[in-house]
Formats: sequence, structure tokens, C-alpha cells
Amino acid sequence: MKICFVTTYPLGNRALGGSGWVDRRLLAVLRAEHDVDVVCVTGDEGSWTEEGVPCHSAGSVPLEVRGDRARLLRVAAGMLTSPEPYLARKFTVFPGWRRAAALLRERAVGRQVITSGWPGLLLAEAAGVPVASHIAHNVEATIAAEHSPRPLRLLGETWRLPRAERRLLSLPDKVFALSRTDAYVLRGWGIGASHLPLPLLPQAISAEAEAVGFIGKASWPPNERALAALVGPVRAELDRLGQDVPYVLAGNGTQSYAGHRNVTALGRVEEEADFYRAVGVVVVPRFGASTGISVKMLEAAEHGRPSVVPPQLAAAVDPDGPWLIADGPAETAAVIAKWRSGSTSPSPVDVTTWLTRHNATANPTPLLAP
Repeated sequence: MKICFVTTYPLGNRALGGSGWVDRRLLAVLRAEHDVDVVCVTGDEGSWTEEGVPCHSAGSVPLEVRGDRARLLRVAAGMLTSPEPYLARKFTVFPGWRRAAALLRERAVGRQVITSGWPGLLLAEAAGVPVASHIAHNVEATIAAEHSPRPLRLLGETWRLPRAERRLLSLPDKVFALSRTDAYVLRGWGIGASHLPLPLLPQAISAEAEAVGFIGKASWPPNERALAALVGPVRAELDRLGQDVPYVLAGNGTQSYAGHRNVTALGRVEEEADFYRAVGVVVVPRFGASTGISVKMLEAAEHGRPSVVPPQLAAAVDPDGPWLIADGPAETAAVIAKWRSGSTSPSPVDVTTWLTRHNATANPTPLLAP
């Protein structure tokens, strides 16, 4: 089958977050059985080959405008004359958007269209192309309700976005959600959403180290809070339990934690495998309203490492996955101490068996199933 896969940004841009990580795994499955063509909503103009598939971008559509005052004013002015939310207008207000829609119309001829993430579905609507399947990475309205800054709230983002999201999600023939929880929420909206277990790519698994690991951009607010908890109350509780556990921190900005006791701060790592070789368990926090999944817990599983996660993340991905459940600093310290002692009761953590069931090379994706 011929497929046009619409993604947010070029697949090789690994510094931009989890969206590309998800799409690289979906494409690993799709390209094995189908003729796949990729359209990127943002990125430099041109065509290239990446991850074994041809990719195309019209250029001139910015991915992020928060650091550009002139662009922000342009988006705000556009919202005053349009019912669109910020999450749409940040793309559609720019002239390159029409070029991107024209490119998608051209590339979609004779192909089944699959959109991955909000920007791809927004572009498909602008291009007027039918969408066979859409993968929702988050419930965007949940993020807006939790994190929209005051200026956006005054512009009506918290009521604009739910309307736009429900309208867009009514367009595809099928809607899949990466999160079990999100699928439940969308079904409550009347959207026939199904959970999509993300196919994974097992990596070479090295011997476990004794350190507790954290990987992520330190300046992202939830990560800031998580790192403060790790070097603060979690460390204090581990000390109380008699556990002087080494930490290995990786990601942009984590260098600032190098002065803390028993902390190795790697900063940005070129290869994630370097980080996973240095740790035995990974801490994956999440604060505030929960939507989507954390790719870090899945990436850790690919490298054979269990994760310490809050209950809402375990419920979103798989309640029976290779996780150590902890809600808050005290519980986090307690499960780390149990892991170090070799005890993971009440249930064992078997990463290898779970990963086998989610291996992308052995399990088909249901995206185009009848």
C-alpha cells in the first residue's frame, strides 16, 4: 500500500523532543510492508531521505515562536481576527502554511494519509485531503488547561482549543491515542479512539550499573521540579534509609547539578546508549495534569532498564509494564532502595519479556487494519 505519513518536523532532529522518537518507531513498522512517503509540517525546504524513506518539506513554517516577540505579536493579532486557538494560529498565520498545504495535496495523491500529532492533522485539514488514520500524541486541551499562560487565557485559548481539537479529531477515519488514558478521554468526547501500543526497537542491552539515572532537558518546568526533588527530598530519604545511591543525570542543562553529592552530570549526550550503560534504573517523573506518554520510560525499556514512574504514567502506557510505581519523593526513594536490594515486590520487573511483546520488528501496527 502507498502511504503518505505526515509528521511535525524532520525525523532526524532528535533535539526537539518525543514526537520524532515516536514517529521513527512507527515508520520502522510501516516501511517494512508499505511504500511510505513523509511530509514534514516544519523544516527546511526540500526533499531528502531519512530513516529509509523519502521526506519532503515546503519550508517557511516555524515550529516554535515563543522566543520571537515579532512572531508572537503576529500570532496574537491573528487570533483577534480568527476563532483559531494559538496552537493552530502559530502555524496558519505564516505564508509558508499555504505552501505546506499545497505540498501535502501533491504528495498525498494516490496514497493513504496517516497523520501523527496535532500539526499533521491541522495541515491535512488545510490541504483538504482525507485522513485514513491519526495518532494523537496528547489531548492538547488538557495541556492548555494546565499550562496556558495568562495572555493566552485572555485570548480564549482554553475554550478555543477544545473546540478545534474536537473538530479536527472528527475528520480521520480512525483515531489512535498513544496513551490509554487519552483514548478513554477522547471516547468520552464521542471520538472513536483506540489505544495504540507503540512498537519499540530493542537496543543492545549492557550489564546493569548501580546508579539511578535521569535524562531530559533540565529547563523544562516538570524536569526542573523532578531534578530538585531528586537532589533534595529523595536524596534525604535515601540517606535516612542508609542508601548512598549514585545519580547519573543527562540532558541539556544538567551540568548545573554537578556540584551535588554523588552526582555525575553528563549534560547533553550524543548517544543515549552512553547514558543507559551508566545506569541501572531510570526515574521518569510527571507533574500536573496527565496526557500522552513519556517516551523516556519506553526508551529505557528498549535499553533493558526499568523505570520509576508515577501511577498515571504506568496507567497511560501499560499497567503491567516493567515499571516501579512511586508517587512522590518518599515513595520514589523507597522503590529505589528496594531495587538496590534486589527486591521489586509486590511484582517482578521483567523488562526483556515485556519488550519482546512490543518489538516493532515482530509485531504489526494496527494503523491500517480493517
